[in-house]
Amino acid sequence: MKTKSIIISLILFSYLSADMIISFDSLPPNSKEFIKKYFKAPVGIVQQDKNSYEVYLSDGTELEFSSDGSWREIEAKITPLDLDILPVNIASIVKNEFKNIKAKEIEKKINYYKIKLVNNIKVLIDFNGTILHKEYDD
Repeated sequence: MKTKSIIISLILFSYLSADMIISFDSLPPNSKEFIKKYFKAPVGIVQQDKNSYEVYLSDGTELEFSSDGSWREIEAKITPLDLDILPVNIASIVKNEFKNIKAKEIEKKINYYKIKLVNNIKVLIDFNGTILHKEYDD
């Protein structure tokens, strides 16, 4: 009897922690607005787990949102990301430092952004606009 309870618990745990496919309309409003504002490609798949949402666009772009709907990570496979996704002060600093270069990955950390540009330069910049680190990252 005890083994049966353990097996049922494991099955229930794996079901609750697994990604579920949901509709675009089930995303938090701020996530939907963000996608509509910055991306033109149609939404392919939306997955939800207990802590986040993952959105896959038809052009290969992958977005990750926290459970409250704020974006955490964006990775573009084909279409480069416009830096206007970032706050204005951060975007202007990166645009001035790296003229006419777009991003292929942007990740929002606890107190900084990690940006990988299409020329494979990785930039770490804090929320105040101070470039913490930059390097070539192949």
